[in-house]
Amino acid sequence: MPIEIIVALLAAAIALGLGLVKSYHVVIDAKGRIEKLIGTKTGQVERLRRAGRTSLLLKRSIKDGTHRREATASELEDSEAQLEAARAIDHRLYVLDDRRTKADFNWIITINNSVYLKLVAQNALPEAAESWEKGRRFLVFALDANKARDKAAARYPDRQGFRILSVNAQEAAGTGKTKKVEAIN
Repeated sequence: MPIEIIVALLAAAIALGLGLVKSYHVVIDAKGRIEKLIGTKTGQVERLRRAGRTSLLLKRSIKDGTHRREATASELEDSEAQLEAARAIDHRLYVLDDRRTKADFNWIITINNSVYLKLVAQNALPEAAESWEKGRRFLVFALDANKARDKAAARYPDRQGFRILSVNAQEAAGTGKTKKVEAIN
């Protein structure tokens, strides 16, 4: 075989070998970059999953917070309505007199007077007349309901327009006991 063909074949073989070596390095580099990209992608996917879980937890937390806020607002409205209702009622309790014996019971007597401004106090404040029209509650110390009624009637007589609406036994302070009595109307 002629030498030129051998040299040409040898040069072609060397060129082919060098091309294969270079291709091998390019493939190895590409493989490394692909593995690095796969690692980066895996990290990004994991971060996205964590962010998604956090987002879901925050969404649930916001939903729960909104629910609690609405429930609290509803409770606040109910409490304000109860407070207004409680403010509308006169809770004052007047003491008729402070004379008392150990045998006496506590009685709550409600007395009203719809003609207070005409018969009793013409110069009274409108608030006083209004409280008498609605009925004032008095604490009276007496042995029984009839004696309590008599004490109240002596102080606030019918001839001046006072009317006893009810007589009820009050719970004895700190005992939790009440005297069984029907209201006298």
